[in-house]
Amino acid sequence: MKLLYYLPAFGKNNLDVKYDILIHNLTYIYNNINTSFDICINFYTICDDIKIKLKSLHFINNFYVYEKEGILTELFLTNPNNKYTSNYDYILFVLDDVKIKEFDLGKLIEVKQKYNIEFLSPKILGSTHYFMNVYTDLTINNFLEVYLLLFTPADFVKFCSLYTLENKWMWGVDFLFGHYNIKAGVLNTYVAEHVLPSNSDHNTARPLMDDYFKTYTKYTCLEDIMNSFPPIKETILL
Repeated sequence: MKLLYYLPAFGKNNLDVKYDILIHNLTYIYNNINTSFDICINFYTICDDIKIKLKSLHFINNFYVYEKEGILTELFLTNPNNKYTSNYDYILFVLDDVKIKEFDLGKLIEVKQKYNIEFLSPKILGSTHYFMNVYTDLTINNFLEVYLLLFTPADFVKFCSLYTLENKWMWGVDFLFGHYNIKAGVLNTYVAEHVLPSNSDHNTARPLMDDYFKTYTKYTCLEDIMNSFPPIKETILL
């Protein structure tokens, strides 16, 4: 299995905490799959010391680096290293403040394949919305918060196609997975934690989200979408 750990944006505040989370996650995954893998990191803060430390990890083969000022989509949508994602069987898309707590990649892949889930997340402690952390077994979702997602390369391309450079904070698009007929789910058997509070600029992010809805959908606001698509479509007992 060829695995790519993809970090869409890393830097700015709480660098020590984020670095500790990253080393924890990489080590956890290596111990879980018992084989080396590759990483792709988009830095929006110059982190030369961190890059040196990461390159010294014996279980990392290729290390793709992209450095650019910006916010989330402004980094990962413009990353020239995205061309390499097609070389992998699976991609773990992980925000820089999300820490793996309990995780079995093989089981996640097994469930993803069995139920044809395109965007699969573990349970997320510290999530904004209740449906990301109160269920057991597997939920099939109309929307889910993006913290840690398991993709195939085709899933990753589809995911990126939903986002825009203008809506740089990513707000609102995750509420549209049902609208876009994307099969998304949360495997609540496994757990990650959103460690740091969001630093999104709400006064900027909310208008950008509303503009996205008006431009790309028939909806004018988040409430319209939530009324049309409840978060949970189905619960599957495993």
